Amino acid sequence: MSVPRYTDLDAVHTHVWDDLEMAAEDPGHPYRQLTFGTVHEKTPDLRTVVLRAAGADTRELQFHSDRRSRKVEALRENDQIAWHAWDTESLEQIRLHGTATVHTDDEVATALWESQSPGSLSVYPRPTAPGTSIDAPEDKLRPEAKTDPITEEDVASGRQYFAAIRTVIDRVEWLHLHPDGHYRARFEYTTDETEATWVVP
Repeated sequence: MSVPRYTDLDAVHTHVWDDLEMAAEDPGHPYRQLTFGTVHEKTPDLRTVVLRAAGADTRELQFHSDRRSRKVEALRENDQIAWHAWDTESLEQIRLHGTATVHTDDEVATALWESQSPGSLSVYPRPTAPGTSIDAPEDKLRPEAKTDPITEEDVASGRQYFAAIRTVIDRVEWLHLHPDGHYRARFEYTTDETEATWVVP
């Protein structure tokens, strides 16, 4: 099977954002679970999160988190963030840099909460914060959802702990490990335009 090789920067840019938008809708997409980076006490901090929303027009990516988590604390101190995605089949890497805002009780948070299935929100109805020390793996993790399938009523009490994380992207770095030669592109956004360039891999 031949591997596509992009020769046009506009095509690369469209390809990157099309993939991210698809990943937000398709649980099986290779970019659905991404590495998300923050800075906590002047130290880089990484974890895997599930991409829940993406928009090329607004250059934003969203996911949700427990508002009591360390990542939320970090974002309230330093809004600089990075994303990393890797597709093992196409051998493409995407790195994205930008800023994040934490939303708890506004329209952004409400819209994301209401767009999610109850099953994806089932981790929130528990009184113990993530990162709390416990004596055993199951301690403090009693199931709050009582029905199968999980219902909106089961997870409603978790809304108080829910946060939507909205990130706006300022720079995209795309790398393709193509059989005919590796190549790379960079996209930087300003208020009025997108600066696109090929760069050495």
